[in-house]
Amino acid sequence: MIIRLSVLAAALALLLAGCVDNSGYLPESAGGQGEVLVVMSKGHWEGEPGAAVRSILEQPIEGLPQREPRFKVAQVTLENFGSLLTVHHSLLVAVIDPNEDTLGMQVLRDRYAKGQLIIRMAAKDPVSWIALMQQEGYNAANVIEDHQRQRVGQRLMREKDAVVANKVRDVQHLELDIPGGYHVMKQNDSAAWLQRDRIVQSGGLEHNVIEGLLIHTHRYTSDSTFSVPFLVDQRDSTTKYLVEGPNAGSYMNVQRGFEDMDLMPTSRAVSLQGRYGYLMRGLFGMHGAKMGGPFVSLSTVDEERGRLVTVEGFVYAPQFDKREYVRELEALIFSLRITPLTSP
Repeated sequence: MIIRLSVLAAALALLLAGCVDNSGYLPESAGGQGEVLVVMSKGHWEGEPGAAVRSILEQPIEGLPQREPRFKVAQVTLENFGSLLTVHHSLLVAVIDPNEDTLGMQVLRDRYAKGQLIIRMAAKDPVSWIALMQQEGYNAANVIEDHQRQRVGQRLMREKDAVVANKVRDVQHLELDIPGGYHVMKQNDSAAWLQRDRIVQSGGLEHNVIEGLLIHTHRYTSDSTFSVPFLVDQRDSTTKYLVEGPNAGSYMNVQRGFEDMDLMPTSRAVSLQGRYGYLMRGLFGMHGAKMGGPFVSLSTVDEERGRLVTVEGFVYAPQFDKREYVRELEALIFSLRITPLTSP
């Protein structure tokens, strides 16, 4: 058994050490949106190392109305890790071998395919490997999340509707890679509401899915702007007049709580092409109507114009999981680029 494990570990080391000549053509990476493929032995996958992976990569996403795992995780053994799977866009490779010298976490890119991320986690025994996963797993999950968002963003760039994007740019003085299907519902010099309505089939029935994009700008006063209560109040003041609900007098607002549950959005600081950004995830509802779903918002400062810029995506899809809709909306808002004042 030790010999067998050593042979597999050696094969895996060769696989990830760059011994394959990839200086020439590389195929495009493949795999479904939101997927992570874990290369790990069956015994470890069914044991505590696999449980450690799932406890992190399958944690529920914050800000969704129902429990959904962060990623769709699949496992394959090294023996079955063939040519079709080596081009997967997001790989987590587990190396558990007493003879392994390169220990810890490594981040490798474009090893066997363009647009590929490989997270290599190596330790000498299962106990050490689990400790490594517990120490570095959340960092690895964030790296995977950023990679997948960038991958979706590249697709949105290819699908960009230049006509609609230019309508927004000319009024709001910002650029977004808005894909086809969106149309401007309302727009003034400080706010815009865009929407895409799609019919999606499920279970032999057709269901309406609504994806929305909100842009609103306000005078920037101080760093105290970047707090959840302030931004929630600011959002509600904007959507009250901007986003109409299906019933007369209905309008969008933020779900702050239900009975004894705190539903206020979660937040964290992010980097937006070198700028400080503030990301919020939460739930929206409709005052005067039964309608709601998740939203994700990104706020940053346009220093040249002295304004706070907030771009948000929301989705109404009651018959479907929301994870991948939100992931695409997040990629869309992260495409935000402020137009310089010197730009014509």
